Amino acid sequence: SNLEIIKIIISDRAKLIKDFSRHGLSATCSCDAHILEYISTKNSQGVLYFVENYNILNETKSHHFSLNYKWLIVGNEIPNRLHTVRYDADITLFNYYGNGNSDQVGYFQDIYIHPEEGASVHPWAYWSNGIILTHEVEKKLRRRNLKKFPMRIATPIAQYSEDWYNGTFRQYLADERLSELDSAIRCAHGASALLIEHLNATEVLVPTLLWSTVVSNDSMMVELYTEKSVLAGAVLRMMPSRFERLDYVLPIWPFSVGFTYLAERESSSNMYVEPFATVVWWSCLAIGLVLTAAQWLTSRSQLEKDGACITVLASWLQQDASAVPEGISGRWTFIVLSVSSMLVHAYYTSAIVSALMSTGRSGPDSLRSLADSRYSIASEDYDYMRYLMFDIKTNWEDLEYLKEKKITAKFYQDIEKGVKLIEDGNTAFHAEYNQIYPYFKRFSDDNICKLQHVDTIPESISWVTTTKRGQWTHALRCSSRWLHETGLSKRLVSKLRVRRPACRTSLLAERVKFGDVAPLLCLTMSGAILSLLLLGLEILYAKWAK
Repeated sequence: SNLEIIKIIISDRAKLIKDFSRHGLSATCSCDAHILEYISTKNSQGVLYFVENYNILNETKSHHFSLNYKWLIVGNEIPNRLHTVRYDADITLFNYYGNGNSDQVGYFQDIYIHPEEGASVHPWAYWSNGIILTHEVEKKLRRRNLKKFPMRIATPIAQYSEDWYNGTFRQYLADERLSELDSAIRCAHGASALLIEHLNATEVLVPTLLWSTVVSNDSMMVELYTEKSVLAGAVLRMMPSRFERLDYVLPIWPFSVGFTYLAERESSSNMYVEPFATVVWWSCLAIGLVLTAAQWLTSRSQLEKDGACITVLASWLQQDASAVPEGISGRWTFIVLSVSSMLVHAYYTSAIVSALMSTGRSGPDSLRSLADSRYSIASEDYDYMRYLMFDIKTNWEDLEYLKEKKITAKFYQDIEKGVKLIEDGNTAFHAEYNQIYPYFKRFSDDNICKLQHVDTIPESISWVTTTKRGQWTHALRCSSRWLHETGLSKRLVSKLRVRRPACRTSLLAERVKFGDVAPLLCLTMSGAILSLLLLGLEILYAKWAK
């Protein structure tokens, strides 16, 4: 009767669950495919399916055949539903067909799903007192062969235009003469092309107008999260707002953006005092007084006594001494004075040179200080700059302060114009650093050494991305590891990355500016005026004495 059949089914299910529990596995039995919706996917889930009712499998949703679910299907044939499931489905078919060998109890066969050819069965392992893998390598190689299946790469066109470039967009991306233009896009597209080649698929280039924004359907981001395209042809940084839309498969490009300007070195009005600490200056004064007293006491003549102070001062300043003492003790004192003054002078001059070589620039070092500086601002025109920074209101207070004080109607400029504005010395231009560095080669050495940056996006590794929880994510991540292990990703970056032009005068001390020596000049003029006053007093005293 139906009641007895139901009792047998319930008994079999209970026995099966009990057997799983003995091995530390929790199990659920059901004839309803929707039960998979209520099972946590934080860990991989095993699904044991007995081919008895095909309707159950037909009701199973596509994402239940993703890599998180390990299917074991017990039966002799492939259900028709498996011909249309995801590429990353991990499905094994188990049956009892053998060749008469009593040791071989059952066979495990790998079910490979090709997006165009459907499902196919291939030997993988057999059971004989335990599972024995016979075709594991073939299984992995099979997953790496898409048999020229077309895969779309959504790539923003950025600076490409038929108005100035005589060729297609694909030719533009491959043109090594222009490698410094849109280098982040070239790097991501090149990496995506290598991933597709590793999977033996066919690249389909899909040009898009926008990069990382969704204000239009003609956007790389829209292409990815609507699953129209498989891979991104431009790099993207990790951002919380993107985690629910994209999967990150390959870290590759060091991305950094900010303002660049020319900065002058800050003048130091106390340059001649800074080399020594206060206690050192007091020590020098004490030693000078001691040596003056020693020189006076060891003098043989009145002339030596009268010139003792001047002798010490002249030697201390590395000038010619007024006289050399006649006595042995006086000459020994003079030698001690000369050696001491030489060492102090060596310390002093080297400290000044070191200070000049390590001196900083006087320009702004943050967005707020840039807003309060004399510099005007301009920016290269990219959609991520417009719609993530400057054309929308952000919660970044310093950036909003800068925009409120500095942005004008002529804010967006092409990079050629921006470099000219930097060279004029009154503008901080916003661009990706790798994009702008090649233009600095025409700067003078002095201007190259004056280049300063204020970051809006500090250097961080950006990624090649794909659709969220897509059927290709796992295969692409495996291929990305191959790309790193072979060094191809590093070679691609080194080929496209541009270093900042070297400051060839960086090993030399900075030139002394007028502001550095202004206090010294004032002191010299004061001394000259004082000498004239002393001369007048001497003349008056001489006349009074007569």
